[in-house]
Amino acid sequence: MKQVNMNIKLALKIYFSTFYVALTLAATSFALDITDEAKDLYIENRNSVYQVQIVNVATGKKSTIGSGFQISKDGHIATNYHVVSLAINSPESYRVEFIKSDDTVGSAKILDIDIVHDLAIIKSDSAESSFFILGNSDIEKGTKIFSMGNPHDLGMTIVEGTYNGLMKESLYKKILFSGSLNPGMSGGPAFNRNGEIIGINVSTAGNQISFLVPVEFLSELFEIAKTKSVTKNLSWDNIIERQLSKNQNDYLNKILSSEWKYLSIGKVSVPGELTSAFKCWGSTPEVQFDLIKSADIYCSNEDSLFLSSNLWTGEMLFRYKWLYSTGLNTFRFYNIYENQFKEKYDYPNAGNKSDVTNFKCQTEFVNINGMNWKVGLCSRNYKKYRSLYDINLSMSSVGEKMEGLIVELVALGVNKTKALDFIYKFIGNIKWQE
Repeated sequence: MKQVNMNIKLALKIYFSTFYVALTLAATSFALDITDEAKDLYIENRNSVYQVQIVNVATGKKSTIGSGFQISKDGHIATNYHVVSLAINSPESYRVEFIKSDDTVGSAKILDIDIVHDLAIIKSDSAESSFFILGNSDIEKGTKIFSMGNPHDLGMTIVEGTYNGLMKESLYKKILFSGSLNPGMSGGPAFNRNGEIIGINVSTAGNQISFLVPVEFLSELFEIAKTKSVTKNLSWDNIIERQLSKNQNDYLNKILSSEWKYLSIGKVSVPGELTSAFKCWGSTPEVQFDLIKSADIYCSNEDSLFLSSNLWTGEMLFRYKWLYSTGLNTFRFYNIYENQFKEKYDYPNAGNKSDVTNFKCQTEFVNINGMNWKVGLCSRNYKKYRSLYDINLSMSSVGEKMEGLIVELVALGVNKTKALDFIYKFIGNIKWQE
């Protein structure tokens, strides 16, 4: 019996050793296949991918870096708007350069932009035989794709990842890429196994959650850009304003024509998710006094548009706060209620006063659906883009002794007339429930 047990142990040892070796060889072979594929694609495409740098004219030193890639033999290079934004906003102080794989430096001019999708096409004077073909992003979820760029100014790299489809709950179409994009890779190419562009690197949320601009938007921009020539003293402000105005007009029209969802907070029915791009969250925050209770709802589209390092726009959010007392006297309740009403959104989207005017406000008492409200409406103008405003609507119900609802709505970068159409619909759908 002892000999039999030893034979069994020996057989099992040999079996598991053989299985481990086979498994290791299989894993090694698989890893080599992935590495070889990425290596081959890197070698094939490295001459068409560049580091893009924005150079300060006064010092000759780079101020920002990103990536870009060749999309024609005639010198057209694709990148992100945010990569070249310094040269757009301060053309007298910054110039655009790109560095090839052999470390030669070229100069480029900005030809066209799509600020909504964070795209730019720059152009060099040199002809290039090596360039990418623009494909399409209509591929199956789970498909392996590749991204190239220059992370943290460390040198050109290639990243393997997975295509995980379009973000359905985003105001702007973006591809979810399960791969590691890092600062400096913005504007670089994302392509399939055939080397065809499916997207452009744009941002990351860390932990292998990254985002690409679908190539279709680049194709549309390129069709326009290749008919243009570089123009000196071009007014980018006018182009940006037109693009922003069209975008906000389109999305406000979509919101106005959508079937809104509604929520209940306290005794009030209020607008909730206006489109699939909005998400709402609820909480019951701690309050300073035991004799007063509150409930909060916060909704936003969670989308924004980069304009400069000090200015972004495009976000829309609204919040509700229901307060009620379980024992305070009326005077003390309204003192707390008024202080809560004074707490406003701090507008972090404009870091410099040179970008926006001061807010102008007006306050009125109005009756909405049988309930009296104190309503404040404020707006400030974008100094470069005069047709666009940041809007703040703040409301508090009045007339109820020991309960009330506070409402705040924020819309960034909107046309004032179109914003008022939206506000009228929004407040008209706030209804006190008996």
